[in-house]
Amino acid sequence: MNVAFTLCSINYLAQAKTLLDTFRKSNPSWKFILGLVDKNVNNVDLSFMDCEIIEVEQVNIDGFDGMVELYSIVEFITAVKPFYFTYLFEKHKDYDKIIYFDPDIVVLKPLTDLENKLDQYDIILTPHFTTPIKDSLQLTEKHIFSTGVFNLGFLAVKRSENTMSMLKWWEEKLRTECILDLTRGYFVDQLWMNLAPAYFDKVYIDKYPGYNMAHWNLHERTLTETADGYLVNGVPLVFFHFSHYHPGRPEQIATFQTRYSFDNRPDIRSLFKFYTDSLIANKYFEYKKVPCYYMRNEGKKQFKKTVKGFLRQVVPLRVKMIASSLRKK
Repeated sequence: MNVAFTLCSINYLAQAKTLLDTFRKSNPSWKFILGLVDKNVNNVDLSFMDCEIIEVEQVNIDGFDGMVELYSIVEFITAVKPFYFTYLFEKHKDYDKIIYFDPDIVVLKPLTDLENKLDQYDIILTPHFTTPIKDSLQLTEKHIFSTGVFNLGFLAVKRSENTMSMLKWWEEKLRTECILDLTRGYFVDQLWMNLAPAYFDKVYIDKYPGYNMAHWNLHERTLTETADGYLVNGVPLVFFHFSHYHPGRPEQIATFQTRYSFDNRPDIRSLFKFYTDSLIANKYFEYKKVPCYYMRNEGKKQFKKTVKGFLRQVVPLRVKMIASSLRKK
């Protein structure tokens, strides 16, 4: 059986429902699962999702409480990703191919090509972009050095020993090192996957422009709207990633990019209009107000990171080495 899943807390349910609606329309034979990284203490009606929901505590993650205490909510949601893959494979022996999508993605075409590639490969990744950037506007190539070659808003895997080895390795890293701290060279789950093509076999880097189109690769991809859907660089757009887009700021393509606007990229305007309308219809402004149960001591966690980052930069390396050697004695 082919399965797709997403992960989010309750405040992202509008995005998850929009993903589900587009996914079901384009891939009706696939099973879709919502991994709810939250606890529904506010009794929000989840029946409107109309899909299987697996709450994170059902996954029985070893070290779960420590992860909750250590991580911010963004870190925590990304940290549980490999554990969900493993849980689904181990609990359901008929699940052969599993794809993860971030909740802020829409899937517009069948995943037939990816399904066929998973007959040959075990792990499929998509790079943020595949052609050089030649200006200094954001996002730059240097940003990708810091955040990862591959975007982990998408990951496709097939059941195999190779895949399970990758997931176990990834779990061990994310249990304590799914950290958002660029000063230390961490960017949640994403940077770790830079190593996957070196560590594991049958890893396919898919450069098809219709996969994972997003604000970071607009410099190399152009949309055309047709009667049969959108084309990107002349081929079908399969899924688009609306990372860092907020309906409350509809004039802005993404929070952290400065290269394009809807004025100089009118080709994407109608797709963003569709997405905005879908989010609003799915009660975006209502759900975004619901606090996540696992958002504990967020300010305290951020303060500790800020202090550690400052000390890391101002304390001389030799002092750090001496302190490290003393701790080992």
